[in-house]
Amino acid sequence: MKRVFLILILMGCIIFIYAEVVDKIVAKVGRDIILRSDLDMRIQQLETAGILTQDISEYDILNQMIEAKIIIQKAKQEEFEIDEYEARNTADKEIKRISAQFPSEIEFKKELKKQGLSILDLKDYYVQMIIEQRLKEKIIQSEIKQKIHITEGEIEDYYNQHSDEIPARPAMDQIGMIMITIKPSEETKEKALIEINKIKNRLDDGEDFAELAKTESDCPSAGAGGDLGFFGKGMMVKPFEEVAFSLQLGEISEVVETGFGFHIIKLEEKEGDEIRVRHILKKIEINEDDIFSAENLMNNILEKLNSGEDFANLATEYSEDDSSAANEGIIGEFTKEEYPEMFKEYLENLDYGKYTSVIREGDVFYIFTKIKEVEERSFYFDEIYENLKEFVTSKKETELYENWMKELMKETYVEIFLDE
Repeated sequence: MKRVFLILILMGCIIFIYAEVVDKIVAKVGRDIILRSDLDMRIQQLETAGILTQDISEYDILNQMIEAKIIIQKAKQEEFEIDEYEARNTADKEIKRISAQFPSEIEFKKELKKQGLSILDLKDYYVQMIIEQRLKEKIIQSEIKQKIHITEGEIEDYYNQHSDEIPARPAMDQIGMIMITIKPSEETKEKALIEINKIKNRLDDGEDFAELAKTESDCPSAGAGGDLGFFGKGMMVKPFEEVAFSLQLGEISEVVETGFGFHIIKLEEKEGDEIRVRHILKKIEINEDDIFSAENLMNNILEKLNSGEDFANLATEYSEDDSSAANEGIIGEFTKEEYPEMFKEYLENLDYGKYTSVIREGDVFYIFTKIKEVEERSFYFDEIYENLKEFVTSKKETELYENWMKELMKETYVEIFLDE
């Protein structure tokens, strides 16, 4: 029999809808039933996902479906509420996504029609699935997850008892780095300061702030006459904000320096806790001399390294990456697969104790080295603490779930009619 199906993806599951279904009851769960076609659908779903193995029987899959039914019944009994409007919106989006994979909506409807379905049927099916999934998530969160409390002592006990079962930490390369940022020189800053002071003099002579912002400001707000709109405290960099909120209506500030450059600010309006200002910005932009100066410094450092000077000392003295500079230039330990992607090509063929050339990325120069190989060893407790916590939590969740399910099974009428 040729079976035509449409692959639908919802919440990570692949659901096959068949043109023919066998309406045979394989299980009763309270007042609900599970059909042979439901079981076949789940089996096909697991096969497609590649997780159906020979040791998983039909009975195992049916028991999982029975458990799901019992959980949903319990959730309804406990009157957990689900936003049906949200479920319908989610279903609409999913159907639109699937429909977009067809040449046209007509072709989509044709495919559904072959299976005796309409878009409305499909939507109802999706809505029901979404509601059931949300119910399961809510009750499991309430009955299981909220009751889990893991102490550090439990995690440490598990580590000590099972340390011989934990895979070894693979051999890694210890990587070092020296980083220098291209910064504007004092001469560059002085030039920008002279320009902003000239603009301030023109404002003091009575020229219009908005018009000057349009022609002189380096900020994208120049087109709007420097207008930044309304903002509250905490939305701008601190030096700018402190001056802006100290101004009186219509007042123009003195020159303010921030990481963006030099500003002049004018307060236009106050409205509650917010203000509206205009500003004129003169950026402090790096020039060719600044680039040359930073590159020359890095070349000198590289020359010292190649002459045998100590990497740790030079990294501590020169590197502008504070965290690694405080650690003698070490940025971490990596397997070859874990090398920082941006610098992988420089590191892959680098010998231990050797240095890369000076590398420029954006406004930053780098020198890297492979300091040494760190041999395979056992993981330290703090290195895998989060993984251990997750595992111990999951283990406890499984135990609680199994005990909870046993109690629910006692409360629910279950009858199985699956053929031998």
